[in-house]
Amino acid sequence: MSLSPPSEAQFDALREVTNVGCGHAANALSKLVGGRTVRIDVPRVVLTEPTSIPELLGGPENTVVSTSLEILGELQGRLLLVLLQPEASRLALELLPRPRHSLVDAELRALEEAGNIVACACLNAIAAFTGLRLLPSTPSISKASAEKVIELAVHGLEQDAGIMVLEARFSTCSAPMLCGQLLVLPRRDSVQVLLEKLGV
Repeated sequence: MSLSPPSEAQFDALREVTNVGCGHAANALSKLVGGRTVRIDVPRVVLTEPTSIPELLGGPENTVVSTSLEILGELQGRLLLVLLQPEASRLALELLPRPRHSLVDAELRALEEAGNIVACACLNAIAAFTGLRLLPSTPSISKASAEKVIELAVHGLEQDAGIMVLEARFSTCSAPMLCGQLLVLPRRDSVQVLLEKLGV
């Protein structure tokens, strides 16, 4: 099945779904960082080649920490919470407040659980908004280049006609500043299911 470029109405509907999901994810993150306000930028919906996705993360060579989980149920794909390494270290310090010079196992496990909480909040909101049944897999965390993280994320997804990326950036509105990104990579047939459910 080929993935045709969405119409403007379809882009708008997908952005709205992303906005709903990421809004709830931001609320979940806010609770993890002591109630500080988390701002979400206007979501983007991009149909692109897998090799171009790392550019959304600042470039293929950037070292990032990514919590990734599979989306199961009536929609399928992958969801990622991605932080640049310095941002991941700052979040880990808030979750486990003691001085560290590098990310070690305890911090990575805490970041993995935080990513799981944020990702599940996103999926639950999308499920409530669309009426579709969505289930998260067990999360996994990796620290690698953006190129490697995306390579692992798109493994098993159809890639020959491009991949749909639903992306939103978030940041805290007070110090210490934290910034990151949420990426939803739905499978090709799931894009069609989602658009049909949205009536566009």
